[in-house]
Amino acid sequence: MAHHITGLDHTVHAVTDLEAAKANWQRLGFTLTPRGRHIGWATGNYCIMFPRNYHELLGIAEPGGYTAGVEDLLKAKGPGVHKVVLGIDDAGAAVQELKASGLNPSEPQDLKRELELPEGTVLPGFSLVHLPPEATPQLSMFLCQHLTPELLRKPDWLLHPNGAQQIASVIVAVDNPPALELPYETLVGAGAAVRTDRMVAVRAGEETVLFVTPDDLDTLFPDIDHPVRPTPYVAGLRFRVHNTEAAAAYFKAAGVEHARSLDGTVLVPASVADGIFLEFSNRA
Repeated sequence: MAHHITGLDHTVHAVTDLEAAKANWQRLGFTLTPRGRHIGWATGNYCIMFPRNYHELLGIAEPGGYTAGVEDLLKAKGPGVHKVVLGIDDAGAAVQELKASGLNPSEPQDLKRELELPEGTVLPGFSLVHLPPEATPQLSMFLCQHLTPELLRKPDWLLHPNGAQQIASVIVAVDNPPALELPYETLVGAGAAVRTDRMVAVRAGEETVLFVTPDDLDTLFPDIDHPVRPTPYVAGLRFRVHNTEAAAAYFKAAGVEHARSLDGTVLVPASVADGIFLEFSNRA
């Protein structure tokens, strides 16, 4: 991959009530980290960690403070995944290569957040590189290098009762997927974007960002309700599991609404998962 990109790093899911979202995602069978607080900001988070990537529940922890646009975003669009973050292994080198490709990145921005562990608060650090909208059309995206990865992946945090092991795909609804093939190849690397009919799949490491039309959502996911919003929007996430039968059994026992597709894939509707549908699959 180009520009020191390593794959999908995390997805940012804005929620209106952070503690209620925590309880809901625990009910959905995910293990959550202790609460984090962004230093200098009024936002907090809980994260669902996997060995390669993670899902961040982001909410307002201190009303009236600086939220980096989260409050306005929730008012305008409601809860949902509003950012997709790609991992990089060297922020400074990535910026230089992005500039050479004409993509106009920001300079690296260091960020820390407080993570409230039982043994005391620690300060995970990150180096962020922001991109202009034309570099990532139809999707809000930035790049992230982890400076303290050892603080974020405790073994117990990686075990999820529903069997989820990784975010495998992000499904994004847009009006014209073919128009996105070239810009995302420019960002991620030659051959990263594959067009199939009206869909474009952008492969970043082991993960995929799949751009589809709203009509394609009905065709690809006929067994479950998905969000209906003005495009573009993140419609859902696909999680990789070893055993879909075990995932379905978990949801049944927990009383979580779900459906099964013909190939055994388990789907949870957007009404249950704070604005996005969830797919649990053992497909590559």
